[in-house]
This record gives sequence, structure tokens and C-alpha cells, in this order.
Amino acid sequence: LSVVKQIKFPYLKYIVTPPTKKPPQYIYRPVIPVKLFLDKKAVTFDALVDSGADECTFPAWIAKMLGHNVYKGEQKIFSGIGGSVLAYLHKTHIALDGIEFASDVYYSHEWDDMPFGLLDQAGFFSHFDIHFNYMEKEILLEYHS
Repeated sequence: LSVVKQIKFPYLKYIVTPPTKKPPQYIYRPVIPVKLFLDKKAVTFDALVDSGADECTFPAWIAKMLGHNVYKGEQKIFSGIGGSVLAYLHKTHIALDGIEFASDVYYSHEWDDMPFGLLDQAGFFSHFDIHFNYMEKEILLEYHS
């Protein structure tokens, strides 16, 4: 396998303190813009490249805009610190910088206020060698054909 394309993204800066607290504190995250699409409909949205994620997850409003009938997808319950979330599976195409592939994506209305989706091990990481560089605050994706 030879490297076909290298794509670098800067980490994005997120405020982690309430607006009234001074000075504000920030955290840097490997969040990248991706295009989710189905047929001729597409939505560009930020996504966290998450090595701990087992599934790709995005807000349900995106699935609706793409033309998926959200509730017709296979159901899965996601459990975590904040409780349980019911999500629905839909095959969705993901694109970034000219690279496109199909992935299983779970959508939930309970994630509609999230500022970014999650990119997972099987659906996203399987297409790239991924290098996280926190010191330089950048992520390098190496795509292989």
C-alpha cells in the first residue's frame, strides 16, 4: 500500500469555562470538517476524530437533510456517563478533500445540539493512517488506495 494523499488539519480550540469565568480556559481537539452525503444531497459538518469511538455518530437533523427517514434505521442504544441515547443506523457517504467512502453512521435527535459528530475506528480509521500531534496541535491523515 502506498500513501496516495496526506491531509493535515489544525486542532480546533474550544472554550471549556463558563462565559463569566475569567480568564477563559480552552481545550484543543482533533476536529475536522467532513461532508456527509446521500445521492445529490450533502451536509458539511465538523467531526471529532475519536480513537475511542466504536461508531460514527451525528445529529439526526443531518440524516433528515440528506433524505434518510431517521426512525427507519436499525436501532442501537448508546450508554455513557450522561445516560442512554437511542440512535438509528444509516449507510452514509463521507467525503473529505476529494476522498469518498461509505460508512455506517448512527443518528440521534438527542445529539442535535452537538457542535460536532464522531468519526470511529471501523467506519473512518480503517481508511487512513492517522497521526495525532498534540504538541503541534495538528492531525495528519494518510490515505491509502
